[in-house]
Amino acid sequence: MNVSDFEDLAQSSRLKAVNFVESGCGPMVIEVESDQGTDLIRDRHGEIITCQNVSQAYAVCQKAGVHEANLVQVIPHDETCSGVIMDYHRDSIPLKF
Repeated sequence: MNVSDFEDLAQSSRLKAVNFVESGCGPMVIEVESDQGTDLIRDRHGEIITCQNVSQAYAVCQKAGVHEANLVQVIPHDETCSGVIMDYHRDSIPLKF
């Protein structure tokens, strides 16, 4: 999903959740859940947008008119040892900005 698609979803109120997913192994990514499914935000070249901190992720969301997200911190050890996909909603911190 590119940034303009994200902005369109936000304006049409079709977003279910926005997650800032942070792993100990890499930079933070922004995951968007909508009625169309789940996707990561990408730039116009199709590359996944990465953020070095929460402030950068805030800026992307605020530009789209989104002021709520969940911070999801994934522990790399859990990623490799888990046989199931993590439940982001159980292990997330709600943010308002």
